[in-house]
Amino acid sequence: MSDAPKFDLRGANIGNLAETVQGNQIAHMQSSAKSTPDVSPSPKTESLTLFYSYAHADETLRDELDKHLKLLQRQGIITAWHDRDITAGTEWATAIDQNLNTADIILLLISANFLASDYCYETELTRALDRHTKGEARIIPIILKPCDWESAPFGKLQALPIAHGAGAKAVTTWNNQDEAFLAIAQGIRKAAEEIWQKKTSS
Repeated sequence: MSDAPKFDLRGANIGNLAETVQGNQIAHMQSSAKSTPDVSPSPKTESLTLFYSYAHADETLRDELDKHLKLLQRQGIITAWHDRDITAGTEWATAIDQNLNTADIILLLISANFLASDYCYETELTRALDRHTKGEARIIPIILKPCDWESAPFGKLQALPIAHGAGAKAVTTWNNQDEAFLAIAQGIRKAAEEIWQKKTSS
């Protein structure tokens, strides 16, 4: 009978110890949960840069194309730039050169207006072809209006939009221009995917 109080005391100590250990385990689990890094995949943080080379007479068609490429921009696949993005007080020639020299994709918006523009044809096109040849950028000709473009220096490149079974066909000759711009957007998306694969594999 005299051992009973000691037994009760040891039982109390064991209970307190169990509670302490259990409390420490819970606290450790909570701390570990807070410190566990988020391993969910993160979206791409860097977009491909896209440069519009075009004649101002074709600005309306450029604006329409830009609308159709807006989803690619919202998804972070591309960031588009053209000379109307130049802010007041900026040297326009410098701004154009900087963006042309760093673009991943260069769209040539082809029409008679483009071919007749000395700046488009002699300055922007010359630099674009140089970067394309070096593998620094990809030129994609976009045929806006019917013109004699096949013999131009970029004539060997696959142009958009591609009509089913008819090759590249000028936007303004399609019965439905939205379908033409859709074909362009899909072609640019595919090109962007190829460029990303090349970047990540190199």
